[in-house]
Amino acid sequence: MNIDEIMSLGIGDDERVYAFWLQSVPWIGQGPVPAILKAFGSPRQAFLASDEKIAEVLGKRSDPKALLSYRKENDIFEKYDEFMRSGMKVSFAWEKDYPERLKYIPDPPLALFYIGRLPENNKLSVAVIGARQCSDYGEMLADELGEALGKNDINVISGMAFGIDGISQNAAISAGGSSFGVLGCGADICYPDSNYGLYEKLKTSGGIISAYPPGTQAMARFFPPRNRIVSGLSDAVVVLEARTRSGTLITVDMALEQGRDIYAAPGRLGEELSSGTNGLIGHGARLYLSPEVFMGDLFEDHASIMTEGFTEEDASLSFLKPAFDAPSDKRHRSYTGNAPKEPELDEEHLEIYRLLSLFPQSAEDIEEKIQRKNMDSPGVTGICLMLMELCLEGHAVQVSPGQFCRKTD
Repeated sequence: MNIDEIMSLGIGDDERVYAFWLQSVPWIGQGPVPAILKAFGSPRQAFLASDEKIAEVLGKRSDPKALLSYRKENDIFEKYDEFMRSGMKVSFAWEKDYPERLKYIPDPPLALFYIGRLPENNKLSVAVIGARQCSDYGEMLADELGEALGKNDINVISGMAFGIDGISQNAAISAGGSSFGVLGCGADICYPDSNYGLYEKLKTSGGIISAYPPGTQAMARFFPPRNRIVSGLSDAVVVLEARTRSGTLITVDMALEQGRDIYAAPGRLGEELSSGTNGLIGHGARLYLSPEVFMGDLFEDHASIMTEGFTEEDASLSFLKPAFDAPSDKRHRSYTGNAPKEPELDEEHLEIYRLLSLFPQSAEDIEEKIQRKNMDSPGVTGICLMLMELCLEGHAVQVSPGQFCRKTD
C-alpha cells in the first residue's frame, strides 16, 4: 500500500489497539496486513471479522493461523497496555508523528516500534553504512564523518552493526549529536550484543527503531527489509567501505529506488574493501571527499528541509543516474575481475600471498589481517621469513625496508 491508500482509510486514534494487534503477530515483514486493511477498511473491523472471513480474504497468500490464534489466546487490550508500560512506543503510518520521509517510499512499513524518539522531519538525516570488518582507513572515515555530522546537528541513521555503522553512530553521539539505529529484530533486543553500549546510548541520544514487534529475534531474512528503512529515513546515503558482493549494496539499491543521494568514498585499487565503493563511483555515485565537502552538498541540496520539513516533492527527486537495474550495473554486480592464476605454493605461503596486494604492507599489517580473519598465524617473524621466500621465488617484491607488495607480470 502507498501512503495515499493508507491515508484514505481514515483510521483514527481509537483504532490503535486493533492496529497494534495486526502488527504484533510474529510474521515476516508486513505479511498480509495490507490485504486485510483493504478488505475490511480498518483494524477494528478486521478484529471483529469472523475467522472464516479473514481466511477468505487472505486466500492462498498467507496462512491465517498465527493471526487468528493470537486473537483467541490474548487479551489485546492487556497486551497493548503492557507494551505502553514497557517504555516502548509505536507509530503507525497514518499518524502525525510517523516520519514524513518514510511515508513516500515504496511499501512503507505500517508500524514503527521504537525506544527513545523518531527522527525529526525538519532535521537533515544521513545514513552512514559500510563493511562490518572494516579497515583502519574505513574506521577513520566513519569516526571522522560521524563526529562532523554530530557537531552539525545532522542525524546519523544506521543499522547499529559492528564496524562502519557502529563507529559512525558512536562518534555522532560523542560529538553531542543524535543517531538512530534501525534493527532487523525487535527494538527491545540488542543486536549485535557486542554493541550494547551503543544500544544504551541511542535510547537517550536518538532512538532504536524496528518494523518488527517486541521480542522478534534477529534472522537473516529480516535485514534486507530493515535496510529500506535505513535509507528511507535519510536524505543521503554514504558508503565508506564495501566489497563488490556486499549486503551494504542492498541498502544502496533501495536508496536508489527511493530517490536518495548516494555518496561513496574512493579506495585504493586492488583492495577488496574498496571494490564496492569504487564500483559505485564508476556507476554514478557522488564522490565522498571529506565531511566538509559532503555537508556543503547536503546543505545546498536539502536546505528547505530545515525550514519546511521533508515533503512529497523531496520524495520525487532522484540525483543518481542511471538506475541500478541497468545492464551495466548487472555486469558490475557479477564482475569478479580477471584474477591471475595463483602460483603453486604450499598452503601457508599461499595464505600469505593472498593477503598481499598491490600496495606496500609490512609483516605487522599481514599479521593484523590474519588476526581479523581468525586464522592461525606463524607470528610476525614467521611472516617475514615467508615474505622473503615469496620475493626470492618471484611472487612478491620488497619495495622498501619491511614493505612488501604482490608481484605483477
